[in-house]
Amino acid sequence: MAELNFKCKKCKRDFDCDVGKISFPPGEERPRFEKSIICPRCGTRTMDEVELTELGQTQLTEAYFAS
Repeated sequence: MAELNFKCKKCKRDFDCDVGKISFPPGEERPRFEKSIICPRCGTRTMDEVELTELGQTQLTEAYFAS
């Protein structure tokens, strides 16, 4: 279970989301999440509809080095 901090591009709110297991497939630019990203206000979002906050980037980096 991994929780990352995102910012929704639609409603501009920061939120934490449990994305489940994170994998880093070789040759792909983006990580893969086991679960969907869900904004509390806007619902299910794609990676293009959110951005990682500074905290979220730190959390993702920690997950990368832990894998």
